[in-house]
Amino acid sequence: MVGIPGKSKACRDCKRRRVKCDLTLPSCIRCIKAGIACKGYEQAMLWVNSTPDHPNVTAVSVITDAQLHRQQQQSPSSEWVRLVHQLREQLSQPGYDTSYFRCQALRILQGIYLPQPRIAACDENGDPTPSSWIRAVCQMKAPSSALDHSLLAFCAVQVRLSGDSCLSQDETGQVYNHALSKLIEDLDSRQPRSSDEMLAAIVALSTCELFVFPTDSSWSAHAQGISELLRNRGVPEQATANWRSLCVRLCIICVIQGLGQRRSLGLEPDRWRRLIGPSGADDSFVRMMHIVVDVPSMLQEAHAILSSGNNPLAASQHSARLAQKFEELDTWRQLRQRRVAPDPLYWTVMSRMDNPADEGYADKLFPFALMFSSIGSAIQWIFCSTVMLHVVEAALLLEALEFTTPNRTGTISSPPADSISMLAEADGLARMLCQSIEFCYRNDNGLFGPQATCSTQWTLRRYFRRRGLVRELEWCRRIKDIKGPASRCGIDLMQFGPDW
Repeated sequence: MVGIPGKSKACRDCKRRRVKCDLTLPSCIRCIKAGIACKGYEQAMLWVNSTPDHPNVTAVSVITDAQLHRQQQQSPSSEWVRLVHQLREQLSQPGYDTSYFRCQALRILQGIYLPQPRIAACDENGDPTPSSWIRAVCQMKAPSSALDHSLLAFCAVQVRLSGDSCLSQDETGQVYNHALSKLIEDLDSRQPRSSDEMLAAIVALSTCELFVFPTDSSWSAHAQGISELLRNRGVPEQATANWRSLCVRLCIICVIQGLGQRRSLGLEPDRWRRLIGPSGADDSFVRMMHIVVDVPSMLQEAHAILSSGNNPLAASQHSARLAQKFEELDTWRQLRQRRVAPDPLYWTVMSRMDNPADEGYADKLFPFALMFSSIGSAIQWIFCSTVMLHVVEAALLLEALEFTTPNRTGTISSPPADSISMLAEADGLARMLCQSIEFCYRNDNGLFGPQATCSTQWTLRRYFRRRGLVRELEWCRRIKDIKGPASRCGIDLMQFGPDW
């Protein structure tokens, strides 16, 4: 059969063009006459090599990677720009097909924003993951101008950041501003029937802003809006998978804002736990969120104690509570490791990225990088470790207050061995988080990879500044300028909270 792969002995070019091949070796005459460099008759050889960077390589994964490369070659940025313009045209037409619009938006986001190959919308237990909100939002059925304009803005920003696109920053800014105005209109109209779509629009816009704005002032407004909408919303008896995925993302937004501002969440932690639903497995991402929602209020209390500066007993008691929360999070990480056993969750490889902050030094600050079993595992480990760094840092500051406050004899006590061990734990966490950045910036992790490190980068900058580690601080500040093979460079992300 002419030109049918697997049925014909024709050369690869004749198969591609679906023409009859003369089977001449080493190159067919038909290709030569057509001015084509004949690629021969054999299928391309794929090598299956395990390396320290990729120890779990299989024939299936190699074939999948090759197919992904071909898809990327066939889907240049001009194709994404064309789809964005199509979405804009659809929104300008009354009665446009909502389902088709959101399906096209999902196609763009799967191609640029989400990791490749695509990661599962939920984990094996059916619980939501950090990225499952994308599919959940795009599968919503109810019409919502605010949601669709927010999706358009999100897609436009992703296309602009993807590389060689003709979309300018001004153009994407106009799309974003229009989407924001639509959301404000919907919020002012107070339409309860579309509250879920308004929440989805907030999620899309707030995630879009991570790549657009230098500071988190807009996120404060979004976190407040989320809390207000959810405060008046009942807890569903049977929450759908899409609702849980959306709710997890809403919770992440509020938690990140709470961590940055050292303020308790707008909703009580128990209400968040009810809204998200049961955690299922002890090592699920939802279970980790159940633990994390307590942390912002604990940090607020720690900050209040530190501000008073004269209550060592309260400092000691609250430090113990923080240590207990740290152990809960560490236990979750250990359970997560057991899920992938006997394979490691992460391992070290030689760093391939260059940070300008290393210039002028004989060696790299971080010569080794962490490689993870998957981007899904990486993001969850990084988020948990980032929260742990917040917790242990607050505990250290309280310990310092306790042992720098004069006791009854008027002397200052020496810090115990526990504090020294805690400091080593914090330094180790911070170092491993720095080493995890390189993996997230790989091309195959989409723009979702760098975005997932946004709050982590700010946390590291703040930690190193407090510790007086100048070189480490400068290294974190220059992450946006890193360069390396097959990596996304030049991504400047939002900075959360002040540096106090």
